[in-house]
Amino acid sequence: MDNLELLNDVLEDKIRNQIFYNESAIMVRNPEARQMLLKFRDEEMRHIEILQKEIAAIENKPFIVTQMLQKLKS
Repeated sequence: MDNLELLNDVLEDKIRNQIFYNESAIMVRNPEARQMLLKFRDEEMRHIEILQKEIAAIENKPFIVTQMLQKLKS
């Protein structure tokens, strides 16, 4: 597994966590618990944004070997 695959797997987990926290916040009645869940959701969103930027940077800067393989396919 390369770094890009690993980052995409982590991104998927973070998205699932964000959905869980959001859905849980909607269902819970306790205001303090709701605020805590919303805080966790927002924290996951910050992580998602960081991961998306890192993934985009890797995808936009292909390795030399990848560039050579792409040229061979053309």
